[in-house]
Amino acid sequence: MRITKTEVPAGSRFGPLAHRNFRRFYIGHSVSLLGTGMERVAVAFAVLSVGGSPADLGLVIAGGVTVNILCLLAGGVVADRFGRRWVMLVSDTTRFLAQGTFATLVLIGHAPVWAMFLLHAVQNIGTGFFTPAMAGLTPSIVPTAQLQRANVLIGVAKDIGVVAGPALAGLIVVATSPGIALAIDAATYLASVVAIALVKIPPYVKRATRSPLGDLREGFTTWRSQTWIWLISVTFALFNGLLYAPFLVLGPIVSERDLGGGDSWGLILAALGAGSILVAPVLMRWSPSRPVVVIVLAQGVWALPVLCLAVPMPLPLTAAAAAAGGASLAVFNAIWTTLLQSRVDNELIARVSSFDAVCSYSLSPVGLVAAAAVAEVTGTGAVLWAATLWQALSAALLLVLPAVRRVKA
Repeated sequence: MRITKTEVPAGSRFGPLAHRNFRRFYIGHSVSLLGTGMERVAVAFAVLSVGGSPADLGLVIAGGVTVNILCLLAGGVVADRFGRRWVMLVSDTTRFLAQGTFATLVLIGHAPVWAMFLLHAVQNIGTGFFTPAMAGLTPSIVPTAQLQRANVLIGVAKDIGVVAGPALAGLIVVATSPGIALAIDAATYLASVVAIALVKIPPYVKRATRSPLGDLREGFTTWRSQTWIWLISVTFALFNGLLYAPFLVLGPIVSERDLGGGDSWGLILAALGAGSILVAPVLMRWSPSRPVVVIVLAQGVWALPVLCLAVPMPLPLTAAAAAAGGASLAVFNAIWTTLLQSRVDNELIARVSSFDAVCSYSLSPVGLVAAAAVAEVTGTGAVLWAATLWQALSAALLLVLPAVRRVKA
């Protein structure tokens, strides 16, 4: 059963931040997300600083991504069996210890690539367990009427971390060393541990279950039985593999070749993050009557930035389209997360969210590799045009399906 707090009216002008438990969690999680934004830059320079090759760096990063995805399903089962708060505490403690050890090895000058691979993998194991647990915790510390606002605020914190984290890590690496940047990242996980420890929720009541495998099967059955859930999960997987991956891989190439150099790609990515942040005030007040229709339309908007790269359009227009794409992702994430949390039984939400995440990101690694390989044969323009047409067509087809149109707020 979902637990709602009544310490402040749902319509308070302070929104979910008026609730002490969410406020404590949000402060610590925001600090942690800033550290996560720093991580990719810090890890890259750490590997290179000890003489690692680009292939070594790819191995370290790919290993982390792989174990993260593999742990999501187990994370959903564990969170629903034993309580989301404790899983998040253990996960962030694990991330703190792994990243702290990584930082220490780099600082003392004894960081072999195998150790960095192992520690980065352990850190991502923690992330794999943390993510589905958080999907189940939020509805327990925020009233149902405030769920979308809470998810918008979490999205804003994530976007700020994505934009500010790499820049901050770059400054720290230049001024000090990659080890210091990693140590700061580790400290942000400790801040999250303290914040989650201060969150107070009623004791978690473990319901009778057959086995962990039975729990996993129950989560899959629930995910599969709701057409609108698996349909959007599969659609987002195709979005990541067929459109977002080419955007990330080929965007820098087009920027360097046609838009004035590498700095233009930085501007496009900054516009992407800015669009996500700027749409937040609208999402704090807007609750669409047909949420799945809005989600599909938001995905369709992403045809614009990819089209701008395919043509290619002038940089200001491309940046504006990227901002629209960032805003559409924020709309998608806020509404989709809220819809799952409000429509799926709270006892199942971590498992259902884990199946959604695994499906949604399953094609990303393949897409990142395939985009570059196909572009070498057909050219970047052909790949980007195909991605644009696919996105526009898929959105149009989804809008005619009853499973999409019948879901109402």
